Amino acid sequence: MTDDEVRARIAAIPHWYHPIEVRPGIVTPGANAARLVLGTLQLPADCRGLRALDLGTRDGFFAFELERRGAEVVAVDYVAKTDTGFALAAELLGSRVTYLQRNLYELTAAELGTFDVVLFLGLLYHLPDPLGALRIVRNLTAQRMYLETLVLDFGAEMNELPLMRFFAGSSWAGDPTNYWGPNVRCVEDMLGESEFAARRVVRLGDRCVFACEAISSPAEAYYLEIATGRRVPESAGS
Repeated sequence: MTDDEVRARIAAIPHWYHPIEVRPGIVTPGANAARLVLGTLQLPADCRGLRALDLGTRDGFFAFELERRGAEVVAVDYVAKTDTGFALAAELLGSRVTYLQRNLYELTAAELGTFDVVLFLGLLYHLPDPLGALRIVRNLTAQRMYLETLVLDFGAEMNELPLMRFFAGSSWAGDPTNYWGPNVRCVEDMLGESEFAARRVVRLGDRCVFACEAISSPAEAYYLEIATGRRVPESAGS
């Protein structure tokens, strides 16, 4: 396939989110600051022998990067890979990333196993139940999880409290899929409730990256399982 043919196929995709270099000097369109986020994540340079999961993969920039570094990668999104640039980018890159069309709330470790590296980028504020989603992500994480999300600033005094604003309808950026705007403290506290420890936190304007480690916190896990109906409360006398 000639470079002109590659460019024509890229142009035939109506919406690109990630700028992906599919050939030397040929980069897809895309407004996402993927390179900036990638540098901030500080992913392992050598991922050989690691299983990696890219949640909300979209066009697949991060999934393909993890594969390039040697990881065995599963990429998940709730739309078909032909509805984004993923299928074309994978073809042009010769990628073997496994793509699953699935909603995050349907994912289980029983089906997929656990992953050494989990990317949870640009999703949290799109999810109606963010704490439940973090619990699912924790169940899939064996070691490291990287979260990137919108964060809001409620003012110096209020930012000491864990706060989250609800976006009704299309009130945030005209997008009805935006549900929540947390502050940094709120995200950190939700991570703790979900058995994650944020080891590094980096602000990028109104976005924030949290590099997290999976930890064990049985009390938090126990009460969240009760709250979500996955477990019956133990008798006080038992």
